[in-house]
Amino acid sequence: MSTTLAGAALLSLSSSAFAVCDGCVVGAVKEAEITLQTAIASLGSSLTTLLNEIDTDIASIGSKMSDSVVQAANTQREMSLEVQRQQEMDQVARETELPLDPCATSSSNYAVQAVSGAASISSSLRPGGTHVGYAPLDKALNSPAPSVEASRRASASIHADNYCTPLELQLGYPGCKTSQLPDGDADVGSIFIGAGMPGKSVDLTFTQQQQDAARAYARMSIDPQPPESINKAEAGTEAGKLYIAMQKAYQANMSSAIKPINNLIGSRQPFPGSAQLVQDLKQSDAAAQYFNATASSVAKGTGTMSLAELEDFEAGRRWRNPYWQIEFGAIADPTKLMRELLFTTAFLADQTHEHVELQRQTNVLLGQLLAADERGVDRPSIESQLQRVRATNAR
Repeated sequence: MSTTLAGAALLSLSSSAFAVCDGCVVGAVKEAEITLQTAIASLGSSLTTLLNEIDTDIASIGSKMSDSVVQAANTQREMSLEVQRQQEMDQVARETELPLDPCATSSSNYAVQAVSGAASISSSLRPGGTHVGYAPLDKALNSPAPSVEASRRASASIHADNYCTPLELQLGYPGCKTSQLPDGDADVGSIFIGAGMPGKSVDLTFTQQQQDAARAYARMSIDPQPPESINKAEAGTEAGKLYIAMQKAYQANMSSAIKPINNLIGSRQPFPGSAQLVQDLKQSDAAAQYFNATASSVAKGTGTMSLAELEDFEAGRRWRNPYWQIEFGAIADPTKLMRELLFTTAFLADQTHEHVELQRQTNVLLGQLLAADERGVDRPSIESQLQRVRATNAR
């Protein structure tokens, strides 16, 4: 009995102790669970933040890489374009290197020489400049002016020796000789198309005889009897000094009047380098055929050319020339066609400039004509009034 009671007491004590221990364990477990959950939550938050930072870094790196790729592509494209542009420039340079086409470029190659040569020749035609082969004409052009009567006798002698017409021969004028340049000193055709028989073709490059005839015409048409030159003793007097002043005033207007004619004559004489020009022109079939059809006898015979003939050739070798139309009608290359258009445009620009220069010269002549008219109309009355003023002795 006692043993039974002891065992029951022991069992009761053991159950109570285990009950107390279970509560401790549960509490400890719950506390540990809470701590673990807190740690897990903190770890998740940190991991989320870290992942967000990594994602942001990755996005930034991707953007930078994308920008670098775009920049590299742009650089590559620009380099490719620059290489292409350089290749095109090199190709154009090769295709436009002179002489590309002797016919197309020859005029430009020699234009400066032609213009400069014509200007130099024109300047040399002033008194005391270039001489001519026929002595009486040379004396009339380059020697001191004789009396009016002597000038007229020289004009008559020059005409009889070189420029008599068939009608004058028929009339039996004394001293007249048969001439192949009738009225070469008196017909304006001598400076435009060259002296020669009636019905002759146009010559834009003159022979030496045609050049002399043109100068004889210029002398006859502008100033056949210039004011007589005075000697040294006469020039030293007061009256002589006044005469020279009047002579120079007269000469100033005459030089302006004869300058356009001298320019015309200068443009019709062969210029240095024109022989090579003619050779270049013949390299093109179309140009060669046009040259053979239209060139002057001097250009064909001597192989030289004047500025006037060069300009006429350049103006006419395209639209006047059926051979050029056939040649370029068969060309489909747009580069060659465009180049030909540019050459034509450049020539037109040069001719426009030449027209402007001629207009300026015309304006000078018009101003001098106005001044001469004013001197003839009002100057005498002004001088008369001055004499009346002087007569009053109001000084």
